Amino acid sequence: MKTVGILLVLISCSGLGFQMAWRYGQRIEECVRIGRCLQRLTGEIRFHQLPLGEALRAAGGSASHDGERFPSLLRRVSVRLEDACGGSFENLWSQEMGDYLQDSPLQEEAELLLYLGQQLGQLDLEEQLKVLYRFLDQWQEHIRSLKGRQEEKGRLYRYLGIFAGCFLAILLL
Repeated sequence: MKTVGILLVLISCSGLGFQMAWRYGQRIEECVRIGRCLQRLTGEIRFHQLPLGEALRAAGGSASHDGERFPSLLRRVSVRLEDACGGSFENLWSQEMGDYLQDSPLQEEAELLLYLGQQLGQLDLEEQLKVLYRFLDQWQEHIRSLKGRQEEKGRLYRYLGIFAGCFLAILLL
């Protein structure tokens, strides 16, 4: 019975380490998806000369798919902005972003995303484009940084899970 317990501890701790490594990869994928949405938003503003509300709706698309929570956020902000039921764009953005970030792996990126909302709602089309270009450059640099650390962090999480399991197994002996 003790052997089964030790094996279960080893497996569960190792599994936890592998899950943390997987979540780090999911975080990077979510950042890439957000970058694509914001590039679409930039294109809608630049090439179609759409006001912010319409550009948000167009960038968010019409159908939501699995794993596409950010386009859904853009559509919700667009609807609320057009209804003018929530006040300023910054307030709408921060409220929707708060809901979006509750169960998101992007807690570290929250400050950047909230800052984008502070900047976007107050400007004309040309200034919005400048803000979006600067943000996208910063966002892409952030993604490169995350990808650069992905292998190291993934290995660290997996090894820590395995070693924690071994440590606990030794304590149980």
